[in-house]
Amino acid sequence: MKRQWSHPSVVLPLLVVVFLLLTFRCSLRQHAQQAFSSRRGAAADDDAGRYAVDAKLAELAAVDPAASAVLRAAETLLERNLTWARAPPERRDAAVRGLRDWLGRQRFEPQVMAQLLDLIKRPIDRYAYAGETGGDDVPVRPYASCAVVGNSGILLAREHGALIDGHDLVIRLNNAPAGAGRYARHVGSKTGLAFLNSNVLSGCVGAPRLAGRLGGCRYCRLAYGDRVPILTYMCNAAHFAEHAVCNADDGGAAAPVIVTDPRLDALCARIVKYYSLRRFVRETGRPAEEWGTRHEEGMFHYSSGMQAVVAAAGVCGRVSVFGFGKEPGARHHYHTLQRGELDLHDYEAEYEFYRDLEERPETIPFLRDSGFRLPPVVVYR
Repeated sequence: MKRQWSHPSVVLPLLVVVFLLLTFRCSLRQHAQQAFSSRRGAAADDDAGRYAVDAKLAELAAVDPAASAVLRAAETLLERNLTWARAPPERRDAAVRGLRDWLGRQRFEPQVMAQLLDLIKRPIDRYAYAGETGGDDVPVRPYASCAVVGNSGILLAREHGALIDGHDLVIRLNNAPAGAGRYARHVGSKTGLAFLNSNVLSGCVGAPRLAGRLGGCRYCRLAYGDRVPILTYMCNAAHFAEHAVCNADDGGAAAPVIVTDPRLDALCARIVKYYSLRRFVRETGRPAEEWGTRHEEGMFHYSSGMQAVVAAAGVCGRVSVFGFGKEPGARHHYHTLQRGELDLHDYEAEYEFYRDLEERPETIPFLRDSGFRLPPVVVYR
């Protein structure tokens, strides 16, 4: 029979060692919990500070002198029944109705993102499937995939043409050339929607000689053809005259010219100014209130491409972005010799927005409050 070893001189020190180990372990755990709580509190403080700055930038971003000037001019035009505009007498009533409706929807409402299918895609579908049953009773489905093709000269260093044409909808900007010519392998040949700012629309409707010879809006449609719808935002209320002319061409045989909802315009304006303000503060270390020393507030505006990307996010299940950015030696536009950028845009701020749209969409101010779930976005650089 074996005798158990339980000498008191050995057991007591062992108990002391075990007690000390347990005490030390508890102390380590308590210290770790305190450190974690401290880090979490510091992170919460950082978040609070960041959101406080965000709120200030958002407040400043809501001030838009350029848009206010456009609205004042629009109200004056409406009071005078668009008599200053170039609409033919038979189109003036349509122009006045368009302007009155546009003015009636002037407000900031991020929830417009959820309505873009009805506002943009429904009129396109109505034109594409004219004569078929269902009409406005049929739910509008997003395009499965969309390519927004910018006009940057960086496109000439890529051969994205086939990739671009593989999308269900291809959106092009301000009548930049596409088709089977020398740019096709770089920018593709397919076009499903032309996005024009109204200055471009007005310019091609009122172009001397050509407009008169081709008739009304035909010169505006030379780039992509009569059956490609046009989406335009109003830079000047007088351009409702050209809009009325374009929508009356060919007795409705040509594709519609759709004016962007003013609520989308306001959303884009706030987003871009926010990113520009944030960039100014980060790069200069100056208060955001001094942003106007770098940018002329009365002229500052988002680019056509920026609004086209946001519009695509509202009507597409997946968005691919091409030709946005710049590189040393690249022209500003792939189809022109222009190298300088327009002062009324902050392209670098817009590029930061595109990066967030691709990588961190939940952080984008105003859009994150819209309740709209953004689709996946890929930016090809």
